[in-house]
Amino acid sequence: MKKIPVIMLVVFSLAFAGLAEAAGGKKRTRNANRVGPYGAAAVGMTSYGGNHDNDEEDLLDLISGENIPAQNLRTETEDTDLGYALTFGYRFNRYIAGELGLVQFGSLTSRAQGDLDFPGDAQGFVPTTLELAFNAGGPLMSVIGILPFNDKFEAFARLGYLFASTEREFTSHVGGQSGVAGTAKGDDQEPVYGVGFTWNINQVYSVRGEYQVVSDLGQKDRTGTEDLKNVFIGMTIRF
Repeated sequence: MKKIPVIMLVVFSLAFAGLAEAAGGKKRTRNANRVGPYGAAAVGMTSYGGNHDNDEEDLLDLISGENIPAQNLRTETEDTDLGYALTFGYRFNRYIAGELGLVQFGSLTSRAQGDLDFPGDAQGFVPTTLELAFNAGGPLMSVIGILPFNDKFEAFARLGYLFASTEREFTSHVGGQSGVAGTAKGDDQEPVYGVGFTWNINQVYSVRGEYQVVSDLGQKDRTGTEDLKNVFIGMTIRF
């Protein structure tokens, strides 16, 4: 219930901006920050926060359990990965825009590796890997507040709401072959906060960079939750 005010704020902000623009008449100027529709595509780096030692320890217990001889055991966590975002937006005036986009964050992956000597297997020690990965993404609805400095440079802030599909996936590989695997999926809705800048190259194309924060992403009783931060860079095209 605590997330309902965020939804209401996004919806009413977009509605108010649309009514204000309609009341004042449509002004399609030819300067770089004109009103109207636009599309954007961006790639970025996702960084997951928190401590993932427990995930590594659980994987290590699995790979070294069952009284199977093991050697060269090691664990690691990759807490950064590439993501992307595709967006359609409409700029109502110089100071406010609405966006509907699709975002896919990079993966968080914990891994345990080692050489195991399975009973009854004449191959001796074989390389074995266990992985536990977290993935998330989905539609993102946002209100964008814009501060133009001039026709070339602008700053902006985002208040968004993410409708996410999350997944926690377990995979294993033994001697280069896929082994046991399993997936837990969940749904979640979380606010997204961001700040960024825009450089308007000309009347059509702009370069945009943004820093985003999402907390407690995931379904706690199914996939668990993760905090993440993103740094996106992309291109905007006005229609």
